[in-house]
Amino acid sequence: MRILAFDVGTSGVKGVVTDAEGRLLDSAFRSYGLRAKESGWVDQDLEEILAATLEVGQVLAAGNPGIGGVSVTAQMFNVVPVDAAGRPLLPMLSWLDQRSAGEAVALAERMGPGEQFERLGSVVSAKDVLPKILWLRDREPEVFARAFKLLDCKEAVVMWLTGKAVIDHAGASAYRLYDPGRRGWNWLACQELGIPLQLLPEVKAATDVAGPIRDSLARELGLAPGTPVVVGAGDVPASQAGSGAVGPGDVHVSLGTAIYFGVTMAQPGRDPAGQLGAIGHMDPDRWILWLEIATGGAALAWIGRTLGLDAADAADTADAAGSAGSAGLAGSDSDGRDNGRIDYARVDRLVSGCAGQMDDLLFAPWLSGERVPVFDDRARAAFIGLGLNHGPAHLLRAVMEGVAFQMRWALEYGQSFGQPIGSIRAVGGGTIGTQWLQIIADVLGRPLHTVENPQDAGAIGAAACALVGLGHWPGFESLKDRVAIERTYQPDRTRMTGYTDRYAQFRRLYEALRPVYRREAR
Repeated sequence: MRILAFDVGTSGVKGVVTDAEGRLLDSAFRSYGLRAKESGWVDQDLEEILAATLEVGQVLAAGNPGIGGVSVTAQMFNVVPVDAAGRPLLPMLSWLDQRSAGEAVALAERMGPGEQFERLGSVVSAKDVLPKILWLRDREPEVFARAFKLLDCKEAVVMWLTGKAVIDHAGASAYRLYDPGRRGWNWLACQELGIPLQLLPEVKAATDVAGPIRDSLARELGLAPGTPVVVGAGDVPASQAGSGAVGPGDVHVSLGTAIYFGVTMAQPGRDPAGQLGAIGHMDPDRWILWLEIATGGAALAWIGRTLGLDAADAADTADAAGSAGSAGLAGSDSDGRDNGRIDYARVDRLVSGCAGQMDDLLFAPWLSGERVPVFDDRARAAFIGLGLNHGPAHLLRAVMEGVAFQMRWALEYGQSFGQPIGSIRAVGGGTIGTQWLQIIADVLGRPLHTVENPQDAGAIGAAACALVGLGHWPGFESLKDRVAIERTYQPDRTRMTGYTDRYAQFRRLYEALRPVYRREAR
């Protein structure tokens, strides 16, 4: 028996086929993009996402007979209104979208941060699902009135596959309208905020069967009629499982467009600062402390694209001046959508020789606001300490270091929840390079373990969800041994000392810069 699993990401959909032991047999990928507009609007075409998912599924099903189950994971914290047939009524509001900043402010005025934390489980920002729903209600009332359901990305794909509007506990907790005690929707909060309960999908366990695949889609994909589709879970819990970080204290870090740590917890814990709540896990007896850094790989893609570095030898020196070129470290599509491509080999060459030449150069990586631990959508990025001796390589390294400093700050914040931090497993596209991973290990002062097939961790976690849900595995515990460690980056003591001093400087940047970007925002 084989499992077909989809990982529907921000820049494309990855599909994998595994056997009943969870071993990777085949994979395929198709890309799509984001549409970024003025005023912080970022959305995606759900029809384009579904078309790419269909194409990936057809390729994999054709070469892998015997598929007995389907599972989906996907990017989280998006919203798309759909009709009863699952068709989108508007483009999907991306997790990067900030159009609902006004609704987040209005919500804070109505329900202060302390009350939000107690009643919603977390303080809410414009990047959360709830303000996006309020934006749809207030700014698109006709669409809101016609909507059958308000879905996140994974839920929209599962509805396309099965016709069923269902959501797992982790996905529901991300709406911040979830009652963990009842394991269902917080109907009092929904009533007070004017969100009809019937617009929210039915809450089920990630391992439950959502339903059989629709007959017409089974024919298009080449799957057997009645092939079961499990409810699945979003990219955070799927990568948590797919990385093997399944025991309490086990950590995975996803190095993608955004970066986040997932800390497995036996109990949801409580933030002493009254800001952040845990989200659900694929395992109903576990929780995940989710610590997001808003722009990770996206920051590296941005600096490479912005510098316009070409392949000339002169650009490969530490003191090269910036010059426009036809080929960058990261590219963008003709319509302006970031395609996320990064030439990691070139990045490694550029930054490896300038480690001792950074002086006091720092980068504040808040290109699209920041999540943990400042929770400030209006924060903005900056280079501090630039000198005439700094060139493209220094800027690249400063971006890598700035993101790593923010990661350390977020992980230190997470330690206040009381869960001891264990080993850290790294997944995602950012694990392809070596210099960045070493920088992260040195800044964190902790070993960083990259897993085998790091870009497939989410899809493998989704496949594991189906294997558990269909009765082939008793639970997720065996994933810790099933997922192999490919390489370990040990922190260097000398570099750790230097980074500790510079991290102390970095920690002062937010309060120093906050009056500047707050004044600009006004």
